Amino acid sequence: MLPMPTTTTPEPVWPRNSLLGRLREQTRQELLGLGTSVRYAADREVIEQDAKDTHVLLLLEGVVKVQTTDETGDTALLAIRVAGDLVGEMAALDQKPRSATVVTCGEVTAKLITSGELVGFLHRRNDVFVELIGMINDRLRWANQRRRDFLSYPAAERVARVLVELVQTYGKEEQNGWVLGIPLTKVELASIAGMKPRTAEKAFSDLRKAGVVLSHLRRDVLVPDLEALRKFAGF
Repeated sequence: MLPMPTTTTPEPVWPRNSLLGRLREQTRQELLGLGTSVRYAADREVIEQDAKDTHVLLLLEGVVKVQTTDETGDTALLAIRVAGDLVGEMAALDQKPRSATVVTCGEVTAKLITSGELVGFLHRRNDVFVELIGMINDRLRWANQRRRDFLSYPAAERVARVLVELVQTYGKEEQNGWVLGIPLTKVELASIAGMKPRTAEKAFSDLRKAGVVLSHLRRDVLVPDLEALRKFAGF
């Protein structure tokens, strides 16, 4: 009797711009060995704005959104983070209250790493510290670009520019076009572009009239022609 073939689970492919995607294999495995494995349900606040805890979450599966709430109670979406990304690193490094809330989009698996574990690891592995600085620098560039867009483009074009970057980074191509694949509302997407909820519907209406966004069903954007969206956005 022939032996049954063995199957091996393929190694996850981490996004190139994520922290895990930036590291060499040996260093990546060392980082994955830190902390405690945790699993969160959908729509769970895993980090709370203004909280004084200092752990980080290294995302292994799933997607989270990073958002902030102002004094009037308005909430703005700042960013999306996916498997391979680190969230909560600012409080871990400077020991100050959290600057934003992190909410799960669907189920999420992560490693919960204490501030002490992270700082100790960075002291031992200077190469990880360099890559962490590179990751933070990329996030700062993203935020600065959104500020420049606010000064230079009208609402619909600002949303289009955000959509192009998100779809190129996280989206997937289907039969009828590109979808983001992350459950975000029009208001959330528009808030990344620095606009209030009342402006979001008008911006998406302009995108639909231009034919660069076909629909917004099931909380997902359908982009029939990514190159046309890029042209509309001024890229």
